[in-house]
Amino acid sequence: MPELPSLFDAHLHPEALSDQDLESMRFFGVQRVLVVAHHFPEPSSKALLNHFDDLVGRQLPRLDRLGIRAYAALGVHPRCIPRRGLSEVLSRLPDYFQGGRVVALGETGLHAGGEEEEEAFLEQLALARRLKLRVVVHTPLQDKERHTRRILALLRASGVLPSRVLVDHATGRTVSAILGCGHWAGLTLHPEALKAERAVALVRKLGSERLVLNSDAGDGAGDILGLARLARLLAKANLSERIVRRVGYENAERFFQITA
Repeated sequence: MPELPSLFDAHLHPEALSDQDLESMRFFGVQRVLVVAHHFPEPSSKALLNHFDDLVGRQLPRLDRLGIRAYAALGVHPRCIPRRGLSEVLSRLPDYFQGGRVVALGETGLHAGGEEEEEAFLEQLALARRLKLRVVVHTPLQDKERHTRRILALLRASGVLPSRVLVDHATGRTVSAILGCGHWAGLTLHPEALKAERAVALVRKLGSERLVLNSDAGDGAGDILGLARLARLLAKANLSERIVRRVGYENAERFFQITA
C-alpha cells in the first residue's frame, strides 16, 4: 500500500463526530484540522459563547489526544445570529485569539441573505479588519451563485485584504470568481456540495494556487474520508505529489499562518 499523504482538513465539526470517526480520519492521513464554529437551534449570546468555549476547551484537546493537531475558527454563522446580544459576542471574540490556537474568524457569511445577515457579516468583517484576522466565509448550498456574488461585493466594501479571506464551499460555478477577487477558495468534499471527481477536474484546470480542501464532516451526511479519497484520485489522475501536497496540506497551513 503506498504511503498516505499528509492532509489538513480545513473545515471540521468534531462535536458531531465520534472518537472512532476521528481516529479513522487520522489513520487515513488527516494530521491537522480546523475546527469551525457552527450553527444550532435557538442561538443566544450565552449559547454562542458556550459553543466557543466547548470548541477551544474540549474539542481542540480531544483532537490532540487522538493524534490530530487542531486549530479553530470562531465566529457567528449566518444561521446562528442571536436575536439580542450580537455585540456582546463580538466584544468577547478577541479574547479567544490569544495563544495561537484560534487562527481565524468564522464561519461567517450569508445563508438565506437579507439585512440581518448582511449586518452581522459586515460587523464581523470590521472586527477582522481591525484585528488583522483571517476570515472563513460560508456560502450556502441553495442559490450559491447569487449569494456568492453578494458576498464578494460585501467583502470588497469591507476593506479586508482579499488575501486574508477564504471563501468556502466553492463550486465549479463560483471558484473562478472567488480566486479572481484575490481570495482563497475552499473546496468542500461533501455529498451535497462537491463530488471528488469534480474536485479533481477543478484542480487539474485551476492548479493548486489558493485552493484549500475540507470535508465539512460533522454537518449532516458528510464523508470523513473525503479528503483521503480525493488525494488518491488526484494521484491516479497523474497530478504531481507537489500539487497533492499543496492542496491537501500546505495551502491551509499557509493561509492560516501555522508554522508549528
